[in-house]
Amino acid sequence: MKVEIDLKAGFLQSLKREVLATLSAEERAVIEVSTGEMGNKPDAVKLGWLKMRTKETWTKQRYLKALDRTMKKLKEAVAAAETKKPE
Repeated sequence: MKVEIDLKAGFLQSLKREVLATLSAEERAVIEVSTGEMGNKPDAVKLGWLKMRTKETWTKQRYLKALDRTMKKLKEAVAAAETKKPE
């Protein structure tokens, strides 16, 4: 029995559009490649997709650093949005 989980849908749907709008095009590409169907692909496929999407050369190290930075940025943006939330 194969169970498919769409991480992109669960992760990105919980984020507000305003939070995602704060990301650069490169950061959005990194999030897209690390979630959903692409998240299950080998690193070589992810790096090729990033190169095609951003027109820049990507290494695994660059991808991992960009993903870490982007996740930290999203965490801070979500925390900031939560504190602004009217009660």
